[in-house]
Amino acid sequence: MKEKGFDPETNDLILNIGINATINDLPLVSASIDASDRLIKAYEIFAKHPKYPGLLVLNEGSLFRMISKANFFEVMSQQYMFDFYSRRSAYSFFEDQEHTESLILDANTSVLNASTLALKRSVLNRFDPIIVQFSDNSFKMLDYFVLLSAENQVHIQTSRLLRVANEFKKEVLGVVTHDLRNPIGVVLGFANILMEPETSKEEIQEFSKIIHDVAEQMNNMVNDLLVSAMNDAIDFTIKPVTFDLISLMNQIIANFKESLAAKNQEIQFIHSTDSLDIFADTQKVKEILENLISNAIKYSEFDKQIKINIEKLDEKILIKVIDKGPGLTDNDLIKIFGKFERLSAKPTAGESSTGLGLFIVKKLVELHLGKIWVESKIKEGTTFIVELPVNLIQPED
Repeated sequence: MKEKGFDPETNDLILNIGINATINDLPLVSASIDASDRLIKAYEIFAKHPKYPGLLVLNEGSLFRMISKANFFEVMSQQYMFDFYSRRSAYSFFEDQEHTESLILDANTSVLNASTLALKRSVLNRFDPIIVQFSDNSFKMLDYFVLLSAENQVHIQTSRLLRVANEFKKEVLGVVTHDLRNPIGVVLGFANILMEPETSKEEIQEFSKIIHDVAEQMNNMVNDLLVSAMNDAIDFTIKPVTFDLISLMNQIIANFKESLAAKNQEIQFIHSTDSLDIFADTQKVKEILENLISNAIKYSEFDKQIKINIEKLDEKILIKVIDKGPGLTDNDLIKIFGKFERLSAKPTAGESSTGLGLFIVKKLVELHLGKIWVESKIKEGTTFIVELPVNLIQPED
């Protein structure tokens, strides 16, 4: 299923998918003949293209009428002198028939509305093709039965998205009940102590700091959940530009200055060139790198060094983020890129983690037609490796 402006993994307004951008690139036919052409030309077109649902009949370059394939062969089969009749003009095809208006719909009409309008037609022409009008005043035809199939696919896709939304709701509820219950209890407990008259100034300062830290932890968790919700709702459209990856990495590392200082950590950035231009989505590559570096800081012990290595291999970029954290178990490695997954490793300074960061990273890497994998040993650390193309070649619409 392909919809412009719609990613199958996201929660778009699928009920409003237009005829011009729908299921399997909904086949629209633009074949036409002139009103002065002989009917034998229509016969030849149908014989050569058996899937055409009909033909547009033009008069002086403008849309005149439409010949339905089914109606055409029904009329032609009733002629006793086929050879003579086929030499008549296309215009004459309509002379002896009851005139019925063709259904002409704007290309942006939704599939569901188009199907409803088609069903409202009279019994005589209910199964005729639909004429679709585009913004440039051109016309194409859509087979009625193909439209019904598309409508069914829209309903299937809608049901799938509703299931995804329901699963996400359950996941969020699970995180809230599992991860927010304890910190909320901590905040309430210390808040009650602060309300007691005998609490000293020193205790007030100490407990206020604890409340602040726990509240910040909860805030980060909620923000992570919101990021996940947004990533399930927005269109993941790649907007590539040329930018310097080395410069971007230096900027990101500088942004982590306070986090590194808080744990007395440092980052060693190794790169063989002072600049490295790539063609990719700057914001999404930035999000990939920020997530990986944030994880390395979060899971590394105090006073440790984190290494980042960038190298170019032919037309690919290899990015490694290496930490000296606790490492990952075999079970961790199996589920590490899953959504809301719980791993054995714990943040070393009580930082929050909802199990969403690496899920998002993998999705963003794959959007760039890249790969991500992880190498790890218990008590020795973990290395995340991202492979990206130097020049992102976008698939054609």
